[in-house]
Amino acid sequence: MLTKISLTFGSRQILQSIIDNYPERHFKLMQTTTHTRKLALFDLSGKDTIFKSPVKLSVLDETLNANLNGLFYYQSFQVNGDRQKLLYNSLQKVIEEPADMNGGYLLSVDNKVEATTLVLLTSWKDFESLTDWQNSESFKSLKNFTSMGSDNSYYDEIYKPVF
Repeated sequence: MLTKISLTFGSRQILQSIIDNYPERHFKLMQTTTHTRKLALFDLSGKDTIFKSPVKLSVLDETLNANLNGLFYYQSFQVNGDRQKLLYNSLQKVIEEPADMNGGYLLSVDNKVEATTLVLLTSWKDFESLTDWQNSESFKSLKNFTSMGSDNSYYDEIYKPVF
């Protein structure tokens, strides 16, 4: 079971040099679907990060036989107070009933400033599978947490593999 994931951002040249220097790591080089020049390198080795400016995440839960191939859908949620437990339960339900996803992880951000931030990282065969899930009952349970407000912040990004 994977216990930690880290990621970093940079140019293709810099990220490729990291991949080349650490061949024993399980990396996924991904590109956002909205900005073709925005690249992220995910370290799925479960080892301590080697990145200089990482986003470090701890695994709280995962789908059975989680498989992170295909598109990544990265969702970051931060809510205040009593809604934190409701958010956690909603995200855990998505992980326990994974719909048509390849795999998924419920994660927490590993820094004090964002300690209450939860991340849902899911993997999908294609855009159609992701879109079907976004229109499903399972996704509707997250709708209350996907809008910005005084007690809620939300960010999402779709990543596709770079070959």
